[in-house]
Amino acid sequence: MKKSLLTLGAILALGISLSALAGPKEDFEKIYSEAESTHKDAGTFQWTITSDRLKAARSAAESGDYEKAKGMASKALKLAEESVAQRKKQAEVWRNVAIGG
Repeated sequence: MKKSLLTLGAILALGISLSALAGPKEDFEKIYSEAESTHKDAGTFQWTITSDRLKAARSAAESGDYEKAKGMASKALKLAEESVAQRKKQAEVWRNVAIGG
């Protein structure tokens, strides 16, 4: 019983430590997915430069340059976040003008 628990503990510890060591491809995929989702959240306030950065990131990833792809995806994420902020600000301004506030 002790031996099987020890073995199980070692397997779990190894699994956790290996999952913490995500490589550049996994890092890129995570950031790209978040950027794409945030970009979609911007709705009609999507910036074309964000789409361009996402395409460039995907292209770099397809050619195997995950560090460059990760950098481009990070830039796209920042742009997407700014476009979402713009959408929210515009909604607030519209409410104030339409309703008065």
